[in-house]
Amino acid sequence: MKTIKTPSWVLEGPMDYEYKSYRMFMELEELGHQLKNGGLFQVLVNVDDTLDYLYRYDAEKITSNDDLSNYDLVGIDWQTFSLEFSDDPNIERDEIMDSLCDLAIDKYEELHSKIRDYWRDIEIGLSMAYVPKKPYFLADGFVFIITPDNMLHSYYFHKPMKYFVNSWKDFKIERLQVEEYKEEKYFKHIEELIKKESDKIILKIKCDNNVIIENNSMAVIQHQIYNRLKQDFGF
Repeated sequence: MKTIKTPSWVLEGPMDYEYKSYRMFMELEELGHQLKNGGLFQVLVNVDDTLDYLYRYDAEKITSNDDLSNYDLVGIDWQTFSLEFSDDPNIERDEIMDSLCDLAIDKYEELHSKIRDYWRDIEIGLSMAYVPKKPYFLADGFVFIITPDNMLHSYYFHKPMKYFVNSWKDFKIERLQVEEYKEEKYFKHIEELIKKESDKIILKIKCDNNVIIENNSMAVIQHQIYNRLKQDFGF
């Protein structure tokens, strides 16, 4: 069950409408700045967490006087777009947040729409392939990413396990090195890996629309790798 995180602007400071509005807009401005400067992943995580909280809070308002009042909305299933409930104690309510909730949802959904635009721009420029071909079994693996500035970004991932990785956000990919892309050197890396690490998965990715990989394009790449592995190996 996913834990709902309360945003810092809700928790901190006096429970005053003007103050909470100010804190919320300051955070939205900072998140927008981070997004423009290559911080896609952390902005996405922050906005998703905040919207989970706000949707839960809004549902608490709606269901407080009907048959669902004994249940807690604990999150959103983004695969089915359905609400997830539990019978844990209800989220703490406050009249200030009751007044602010709808506005907050609108503003965070606007930012989420911008995130999706950034995401799509990166996604349409990605191509991915197994090297030299898809292996028979799921294993640890190496990822080579080539960017428009002619750089080669090398990464490593551990085999995702069904009971330890619940979503693509939990799937960790570790950076190994960044170097100038030279075809001869790249193929030499591949040859060495195939000789020494014959059971490992090797993926080559071309990222044509963005040169900022860490905490930015890596979010989209991580999502695509996770879904590709899940589709191909059924973990």
